[in-house]
Amino acid sequence: MYIQNLKQILIPSNTPKKNQKIFWLILSLTFATIYSLLALKQAFSGEYIVQDDARQHVFWMRRFLDPELFPNDLIADYFQSVAPWGYKTFYWLFSQVGIDPIFLNKLLPLPLSLITAA
Repeated sequence: MYIQNLKQILIPSNTPKKNQKIFWLILSLTFATIYSLLALKQAFSGEYIVQDDARQHVFWMRRFLDPELFPNDLIADYFQSVAPWGYKTFYWLFSQVGIDPIFLNKLLPLPLSLITAA
């Protein structure tokens, strides 16, 4: 009985049944959640741990919280100038409610992986 039910779920057919779709959706969301939580654990394991791309593309966004940061910093100015407006706006909106861009960058893998898996 158990094997027969497992066969129906795992073996593809021309018309997938509703329980098959639900099973695979739950399985993919479970894996996305597990691996996102592992990434969050690593991201928050130390005060100075920052993802490599964030060091380039997000660090300058702390200017949204403190405009006096990085004065005359050509690298920060460069990355600010090449960032797409939607990307800047996304982080700017969160910074207006006091959320640090680096902190937000560490939290994003969880919702993004769940959206992608769904």
